[in-house]
Amino acid sequence: MTNLQIKLECPMEEVTPVEELRYESIEPQYRSVQISLTCIGYVILAALALFFLLLDNSLWVILCESAILVTMLINLIIVRKAWLFKGYALRENDLSFRSGIVFPTITTIPYLKVQQVSVKQNPISKLFNLYAVEVVNGAQAMASLSIPGLTEEKATQIKNIIINKLRNV
Repeated sequence: MTNLQIKLECPMEEVTPVEELRYESIEPQYRSVQISLTCIGYVILAALALFFLLLDNSLWVILCESAILVTMLINLIIVRKAWLFKGYALRENDLSFRSGIVFPTITTIPYLKVQQVSVKQNPISKLFNLYAVEVVNGAQAMASLSIPGLTEEKATQIKNIIINKLRNV
């Protein structure tokens, strides 16, 4: 039994052996999505800290605001680097997604365990015309895999491949 990687650009006959598994990268615009979401979160935190600063001019509120700013800058650096490690691989029998710079994670879901596949878009991704493929795993309670930062064409293509694999099982 084999489990060869499926490349979106080539026909099914030309698949990569398991030993040479390579992850397809997500779209570069996804970095902008992650940076935007990070900035929105930290702006909300900073606004909350400023609200407390208006109520109480104590030193701890100013220190808290400074800590939020420093943490935001560090997080933005990590978000920019983390994009390089995100990727997905479609194989004959399963789907894998790799992420994480500090704590790398590879999640693999066999097609046999897939219950639902959908293409989604959040408001920030919509600004950059990016989509995510959501795969719900039936093997674990509420387990799912999300491949973000895809063009509409790639997201639809991945969804169709998974659905075709489910039909052939």
